[in-house]
Amino acid sequence: MILNAVTAGLLALSGSPAVSAPAAADPVTLVVGHRTGAPTIVEVPADQVSRATKALRADPAVTYVEPDHMARMATNDPSYPGQWGIARTGVDVAWGTTHGASGVVVAVLDTGVTAIPDLAGRLLPGRDFVNGDNDATDDEGHGTQAAGVIAAAANNGIGVAGICWNCRILPVKVLGSNGMGSYSDIGAGIRWAADQGADVINLSLGAADPSQILTDAVTYASSRGALVIAAAGNSGTTVRHYPAAIPAVLAVGGSTPSDERYPWSNYGSDWVDIAAPGCNLAQSMRQVAGQYCGTSSATPFVAGVAALLASTTPKPDAATIRSALESTAVKIGGDWVGSGRVDAGRALAVEKSMPLPDDTVAPVTSFSSPVSGALVRGKVAVTARATDDVDVAKVELLMNGKVVGTDRSSPYAFTWDSGAIRGASVTLGLKAYDRGENVASATRTFRVDNGAPTVKITNGPANGTRKIRGTKYVTATASDANGIRRMELQVNGKVVQTYAGTSHRFAVATARYGKTISVRVRAYDRAGNVTSTPVRKWYR
Repeated sequence: MILNAVTAGLLALSGSPAVSAPAAADPVTLVVGHRTGAPTIVEVPADQVSRATKALRADPAVTYVEPDHMARMATNDPSYPGQWGIARTGVDVAWGTTHGASGVVVAVLDTGVTAIPDLAGRLLPGRDFVNGDNDATDDEGHGTQAAGVIAAAANNGIGVAGICWNCRILPVKVLGSNGMGSYSDIGAGIRWAADQGADVINLSLGAADPSQILTDAVTYASSRGALVIAAAGNSGTTVRHYPAAIPAVLAVGGSTPSDERYPWSNYGSDWVDIAAPGCNLAQSMRQVAGQYCGTSSATPFVAGVAALLASTTPKPDAATIRSALESTAVKIGGDWVGSGRVDAGRALAVEKSMPLPDDTVAPVTSFSSPVSGALVRGKVAVTARATDDVDVAKVELLMNGKVVGTDRSSPYAFTWDSGAIRGASVTLGLKAYDRGENVASATRTFRVDNGAPTVKITNGPANGTRKIRGTKYVTATASDANGIRRMELQVNGKVVQTYAGTSHRFAVATARYGKTISVRVRAYDRAGNVTSTPVRKWYR
């Protein structure tokens, strides 16, 4: 093969007589494209680049020879408060239809991704192309923030809300701890992510050098059904940024809360395709939430919206998702972006309005929790399952025929307030609707107990007893229609003894407590309702 011959020739040329000479420049890495198979990487001495390139290009099997350029993460870090982008772009409207689906995979090609709690259970095994192993853990922080913008869990009491709560992240490390990475690693990462079935590939990185290795990798990923989305860069100029400027890539610029261009965002309506909020809250590797700004942040925002669209049924292809994003983008001031600022609600509405195949098959639905016959009280968490051969439109929770909750995305969850019911059996219903207006129903019966148990002290020193000494005994009994779970003896406000039953004689060692001793007994029924006896005060 000519590649080996050229390399051998270059090595021979370097074997000059051992005379004193200036230190040689670092070797140059060339990427050699072939008509078949993956590109080859070869290092040549800096003073032989032109000769090696000419010789390699002479081979009919070689399609291109180019330097292996370096890209860097597209970062910028001004400080702006709040997750303003969610409402500004209609993501909250889109959440009324879907929170995303676990079957949707977004590949994050970056510095790696650290498994922070906000991504728990949704981080897939990745690949590290920088160090050549399977450990794609973040060693810089940039990739973890990008992944959080896309898919940080919501309603979990920690961190921030990502765009696609339920989608999964495929971490692909192509940038080192210094935020830099070679085009060859990035190209290999794009191909690998596509081979793993990524629906969306997020590239919050780039550089000003065009490249055939990146173009070929994007073409390959597109042929495998992936939508490639990349940052337009943060130089504040019209200079094209790659891979974003490759036509098959959706290039993303950064927009402000007033839909203007952030000064640092690159621009050009002939190559920047869409804009998105350029500052978003994201968690660091240390789980600290802060502003994450730049086209690096705008890009995962769009990737998250694309993932929401990919979560619908029937699943749209990449071209349909891109068309929905661009055709519904809000036109914004200036001539700096092609389609406008992303609007998740409008994009999802357009996609959901696409014609469906004839649908005469009803969905299937059932309760997940609580179990049938469960004893419940207060605000009850109810979960349900629903599936359909085309698409589930919504699931309703009903009580006595009245809708008390609606959820439009899986997992279907409701909060039912049973507080007005003192003690009775209640049957709840489910109705699942598909987009063809077919309906399925299910019911489940629960026992409701919002009434407190009774408890009283039947024997023991009376309230106000003085000069109390030694160990004294307090006997208490409790009752409830659904049974007692436990009784507790409290002394001076602290639980000192418990008993799982309806009657018990508690011992109080009075010497352990102060001059004034407050005693009472508390009882819990099986539903979790609680009541207490009046406090008895004793004096030593």
